[in-house]
Amino acid sequence: MAEVDTDAILDDRRERRRLPLVGLLLSALYVGGVALYLFVQGQNPADLRLNELGDFLGGVSSPLAFLWLVLGFFQQSREIRLSGKALQLQASEMRRSVDEHRRLAGGESAE
Repeated sequence: MAEVDTDAILDDRRERRRLPLVGLLLSALYVGGVALYLFVQGQNPADLRLNELGDFLGGVSSPLAFLWLVLGFFQQSREIRLSGKALQLQASEMRRSVDEHRRLAGGESAE
């Protein structure tokens, strides 16, 4: 049986948490920046007509949507990379298992 690398598991857990935290931090900074800009300009989105409010919200939320799309892409590529590594480990274990079965079928001793 293959040894479990606890450092690799801890690094994987840390990296899993990193992208959402970066996304939340950047989102909070962006929303705070938009709120600060509106405050400094003296503008209140509640004063806009309904179609103007929709345009405003669409324009303000599109950079956030793009940010989360990019972060999701990075997360998915990382998961695919980890899946490939897991498949390689599984293939090497299967090769060892086949070799062991051949050795046992051939009547070789375990010494």
